[in-house]
Amino acid sequence: MSKLFSGELAPEEKEALLASLDADEAELEEATKLKNIWAAAQLTIAPADKQTAHIGWEKFQANINRQKHRIWSWQRIAAAAVLTGIIFAASFFAGHQIYQNKYAEATYHTVSVPAGQYIQLTLADGSEIWLNSHSKLTYPERFTSKIREIHLEGEGLFKVVSNVKRPFIVKTDKLDVIATGTQFNVSAYPDENSVSATLIEGIVKLHSAANGIDFEINAGQIAVYDKLTQQISAHDTDTDMQTAWIHGEYSFIDMSLEEIAKRFERIYDVVFVYHDETLKQRKFTGTFYNHQSIENIMQIIQISGNMQYTIENDTIYIK
Repeated sequence: MSKLFSGELAPEEKEALLASLDADEAELEEATKLKNIWAAAQLTIAPADKQTAHIGWEKFQANINRQKHRIWSWQRIAAAAVLTGIIFAASFFAGHQIYQNKYAEATYHTVSVPAGQYIQLTLADGSEIWLNSHSKLTYPERFTSKIREIHLEGEGLFKVVSNVKRPFIVKTDKLDVIATGTQFNVSAYPDENSVSATLIEGIVKLHSAANGIDFEINAGQIAVYDKLTQQISAHDTDTDMQTAWIHGEYSFIDMSLEEIAKRFERIYDVVFVYHDETLKQRKFTGTFYNHQSIENIMQIIQISGNMQYTIENDTIYIK
């Protein structure tokens, strides 16, 4: 199963396994849970340790196969995998957590992504979600109502399975992003002055009853809601650039240091302190990758922005 999750299965093997899962709804649902657990386990370790995680997963499966009573339900395997994920988390990233609460008939899960990490999840309806650093997603184990509703703090890329009878709603603190089947990116960090939605394909609507907003955008556009003015606007954008973060790439065009620094704070778990507040408004254009060190990035900014910096522990001073 780990080879399926990590993309190592040959096409014919993958097709056969998916066909067997598709034939049994209960097993498909449990396989989806396992995939999310696998993703969480990968999230908790550094890239250099992926082989170690893979070996650990294989050993875990081998232990299952050696049991005398081999008729295990998916539920028992999932429970053991949860324990494995907890062990990974305790060992590598205490800040990451997956927990669940009972609300009415639905069981809700919450995933919190730590600094410098991102994770990919698959929901019960088959929709896929990528979550960026310092993001939190609350979602139901299965969708039980006429709408498919999840809650997002931070940034996520969504590939929604089409179902015109059951709209998919991403709720943020200021806006609801509504789709029936499409691909889009939402950025809704609580500490930023705006909420944005970038549409890759399909159609999405943005709604806020509190602010009287009903807004629709087309593919290739980004809509930006200004929290201060409570106004929303849209314009054409490079969707590849807006979603490149899932590959560890971040591009900026004429963006202020303050906005860029917020991204750095989430990725590198640092704090920026400014000797002169006007420095926040210096504009930059460029691209960086999350495998670069913060020291290397600050050297580039220092040269191009004609400013000085010092790093003390997890604080970067700009002057």
